[in-house]
Amino acid sequence: MTSTPPPANGPQASPPNGASDIRQHADSNSASAITTTPPTTRRGLPGWAWAALGALVVVAVVVAGSIIAGRHTAGTQPNATSAPGISSSQSVTNSPSTTSTSSTQPTTPAASASPTVTGPTQVGGWTVEILEYSPDVNDILAAADHPVVIEGHKYVGVKLRITNNHSEKADPFLDLGRYIVGTSKGTYYEHYVDTGGYMGDEYLSAIPWLEPDETGEGWLYYQVPGDFTPTGVVFTDDLIDNPTETLVLMPTTD
Repeated sequence: MTSTPPPANGPQASPPNGASDIRQHADSNSASAITTTPPTTRRGLPGWAWAALGALVVVAVVVAGSIIAGRHTAGTQPNATSAPGISSSQSVTNSPSTTSTSSTQPTTPAASASPTVTGPTQVGGWTVEILEYSPDVNDILAAADHPVVIEGHKYVGVKLRITNNHSEKADPFLDLGRYIVGTSKGTYYEHYVDTGGYMGDEYLSAIPWLEPDETGEGWLYYQVPGDFTPTGVVFTDDLIDNPTETLVLMPTTD
C-alpha cells in the first residue's frame, strides 16, 4: 500500500504567523470536523514589574537633576583662602586691633610688670632691693669729673642692693634689665635709659662682676620730666630666656 504524505497545511504543519490554526480530523462517525485554534498571543510584563521600572526612572531623573543644579548654582559662602604656611584645616581668625585711639595713658605700669613688691625681691637669678630714692641728683651729675650736661632737665636717683644667685659670676649693670616707672602730667611714664656715661664711683656700673651669692650696691640716675612722681623700677633677669618683669616699688618719695 502506498502512503500519501500529508499536505503542507495539514495537521502537522504550523500555520503562517498570526493565522488561525485550522485542523481537520475525523470524529467517531468518520465525519470530517474542522476546529479553529485562535492565534497565539505574546504575554507582556506583569504589573508590578512595570511599577518598579517606572520608580527607577523617576529616581534617576531626580538624581540627574540634582547633580546638574549643583554644578550651576553659586554657593552662599565665599571660598576660604588659606594663609601662607597654614593648612586648610586650620582656622584663621582676624583679631581686632587693641590699639587705643585715646591720648590718655594708663596711670599704672603694664600688667606684665608683676608682682608689685617692696623689700628684697627675687628677679630670676638675682635678689634686688631698692634702698633709696633721690628726686634730684642734678648737682651730683654737674659736679662730676666728667659732668653730665643738664640743660634744664631733671635727674632722679635710685640706689640698689643686688645679690647674684646664679651659679656663675655675672655683671649686675649689664645682665639685670631695668626701667623706671611713674607718672607725669597725670599719666603713666616710663624711662629705659639711665645715665650710662656717668663714671662716678657710687654708680652701679662701677660694681665689679659679682660671684655667686655675692652682693653689691650702687646708684642709677634717670632723666625724667620736671613733675615726675616715681612708682618703682621694673626688673628682668637678662641671663635667662623669656624673663618675667617684676615691679619693685620705691620705698620713699622724699
